[in-house]
Amino acid sequence: MEGFVRAAGGVMGQARDGFGTGVGVLLPLPPLAPAPPPAITPGQGQAADGQQDSASQHHNSTAALSSLDDTSRAELDAATASASGGRVNMESIIAQAVADVQALGLSTNTPEGKRALITAIKTRLEETRGTVETGAAEAGTHAASANANAAGYGDVAGLTRPAGMSANPLGAMPMGGGMPMGGGMPMGGGGMPGFGAPMSALSGLSAPFTQASRLAGSSTGSASEGSSGSKSAVSQAAKIPLGAVRYDRQKFPVGKEAYRGYISEALDVMGVDDPQARARWMTGLMTAAARESSFNPLAVNTSDMNATRLAGSGPDGFPAGSSRGGVQTIPETFASFHQPGTSTNIYEPVANLCASMNYVMSRYGVDPSGSNLSKVAQFNPSSAGGGY
Repeated sequence: MEGFVRAAGGVMGQARDGFGTGVGVLLPLPPLAPAPPPAITPGQGQAADGQQDSASQHHNSTAALSSLDDTSRAELDAATASASGGRVNMESIIAQAVADVQALGLSTNTPEGKRALITAIKTRLEETRGTVETGAAEAGTHAASANANAAGYGDVAGLTRPAGMSANPLGAMPMGGGMPMGGGMPMGGGGMPGFGAPMSALSGLSAPFTQASRLAGSSTGSASEGSSGSKSAVSQAAKIPLGAVRYDRQKFPVGKEAYRGYISEALDVMGVDDPQARARWMTGLMTAAARESSFNPLAVNTSDMNATRLAGSGPDGFPAGSSRGGVQTIPETFASFHQPGTSTNIYEPVANLCASMNYVMSRYGVDPSGSNLSKVAQFNPSSAGGGY
């Protein structure tokens, strides 16, 4: 019996230590406010146009870096908070297990007492397993988001670095040799100790992902003449029950190029076939996806007002009201503006994008052609962005 209790205590202690000390390393990310475009020297012809283009590119790149810095800070804060929360939960479970042993006391000398102790310890081990599984899932989410954000730095660096300068995104994001979480979330080379979920499992994020695995069916929707006079989509949103929303965290490909493909498919589903309309929506949705999730379909916001307004967790273990997916829709919005023919999985990128399009057309009066999409700040690359 003593050996059983010691073994159980060892498992709980290992799970607790897997979350580290709960205090992450604060990485100094220097502020990078968007700089105004340099003054343009009066001139004419190609020289003046080239100078204007260069100034605009510089301004846009600086704004993109600032947005990525903000996302990096938020992701580090969320990762540290997740690890701290997991450790607090494990400390509580261990304290309860100790109390169970102390409460039973001498009764463990009897068969009934031994059975009672085993039952109590098994309960604490089940609680440990649940805490570890949640921690492993959250670690995977933070790692995927960090990888996607690092890729974003690489995209910007590819546009702005001088000849011969390394394209390594870590040159723009001062994180040393990677993303050390210190005592907050030890990821090391094998993952979170005792979790049985090595970070190498994330390699599947870049695996091929077919349309058949994303869509529950196909629908091109109906089309009509938009304000630009071209054929473009009309929202076909059809509300589904909130209980019908699925929370399947599949290994969707992440990154900028993956989202170009998702958006192109979403525009097909929505019936946006005019080239100019597609270009407007592509620009707006790429801007929103970069700002909302750093192009990560599994992104979850666990700290804003949506995450705290409802009690309890969703089927995926995250706060019930949290914004989810590449363009961060809350479950109620996803259900209310679901596009028929797309998946009912809130994380599925095409369904997530289509619901977002239906939402901005309904709430903000965005024209189906996307001609006035720029009035929604988070979709406007020339603005500082904001919630939507």
